[in-house]
Amino acid sequence: MSVETEIQQINEQLQPYALEYAKVIPTAVEPEHIWSSKFAGKPYWPMGETYPCNSSGAPLVLLAQINFEEVPALEGYPTTGILQFFVEDDDELYGMDFDASVDETLSKPDGYRVVFHKEVIKDETMLEQCLPSAAVDSDFPIANEYSLQFELDKEQPSPTDYRFEKICGDVFEMDEAVGEYLYDNFESMGSKVGGYAHFTQEDPRGYEKPDEHWILLFQLDSENDEGVEIMWGDCGVANFFIEPEALKKGDFSRVWYNWDCS
Repeated sequence: MSVETEIQQINEQLQPYALEYAKVIPTAVEPEHIWSSKFAGKPYWPMGETYPCNSSGAPLVLLAQINFEEVPALEGYPTTGILQFFVEDDDELYGMDFDASVDETLSKPDGYRVVFHKEVIKDETMLEQCLPSAAVDSDFPIANEYSLQFELDKEQPSPTDYRFEKICGDVFEMDEAVGEYLYDNFESMGSKVGGYAHFTQEDPRGYEKPDEHWILLFQLDSENDEGVEIMWGDCGVANFFIEPEALKKGDFSRVWYNWDCS
């Protein structure tokens, strides 16, 4: 079989599994409101609500904030409300606990938290103003506060996704030219809501929970372009996974956080 024929067959196998997603585009512009979508900076937070802290009582800092009023409608995801991702800013692990099992982390996350505000208050007098943000001199993955824009797109499974092998077979057993084509044309890099996840190492879902169904909720990728500087270790990427039924219910209490780098 020729390389061209094999690539065409793989393309046909992957097409039914294409997923729509919202591309997240950070820009080096200050967000308009505290409730606007953004990476890093001061979070939106209503007065009187308990702010997320780790087990030592240290407050977590905002990694990303998605206001779904600003996101194009994406099937299965909220259309309103604010989804926030918080992590620790005190060491180079950014809230990841490599000693805890996934089940332990899911039942009681410590160094990270995902919070959903179903109703959005747009009266700043009712919002907290003196909240922590990542230290300027820290090694936080995001160098500055960035506003976000969104674009709908569609993608097929990436060779780094653990489901790819079940659809098309092991990419490492394919012709080298075919493998190169797949990695060049079906990569799933970039920050996004939904879609397929990217990894610099290995998809943890394939060996941690191969019999369960966890989908990508949000991905924050490294970037260094046009005034935007995001770096997870050595050009790494962070993923947040959720179970489809929980997403459908708007329940973000069990979200699996992972990041890796090369």
